[in-house]
Amino acid sequence: MYHFFIQPDSIRQEGILVTESADVNHIKNVLRMRKGERICLCCEEKGKEYICHISAFVPEGIQMEVEDILGASRELPVEITLFQGLPKSDKMELVIQKAVELGAVRIVPVASKRAVVRLDGKKAEKKRIRWNEIAKAAARQSKRSRIPVVESVMSFQEAIEYGRKFDMLIIPYEDARGIVHARQIV
Repeated sequence: MYHFFIQPDSIRQEGILVTESADVNHIKNVLRMRKGERICLCCEEKGKEYICHISAFVPEGIQMEVEDILGASRELPVEITLFQGLPKSDKMELVIQKAVELGAVRIVPVASKRAVVRLDGKKAEKKRIRWNEIAKAAARQSKRSRIPVVESVMSFQEAIEYGRKFDMLIIPYEDARGIVHARQIV
């Protein structure tokens, strides 16, 4: 069953009206879904999933009738934030996709001083928008209940400060020789 995200204002008394043009286009023209076909719509803010079927294609979008409402979340019991150094080329897109599929709720790109990749403000913002779209697509693909957020690119020092608010920090190191260390950064 296909999985899409909706806003709370899409939910109406008579059912759900999907109006986001990208989703409407995808359902109608790419998937070529027809009246009566079933779909899963997830509302992050309400924390619910709606099992629906298409009842009509209307000028404003697609009208859905709700068959069942699921309240149980498919999310992990802990919130995982991945701090990822900026890799070369488009590898960050793959990292974001796999992190979302594995359950991360937030990805923080980190620009370190020895990294090859350098992003100025305008380019970094365009990348962040692109990365958030990838996170949304990966969340939809893996049937997540929420769309993980890709934060703005941070310097290493900003990432350290940002990380102070978390309960636990785990920093993998390739020269650890099989010894597991978890240390709180102070």
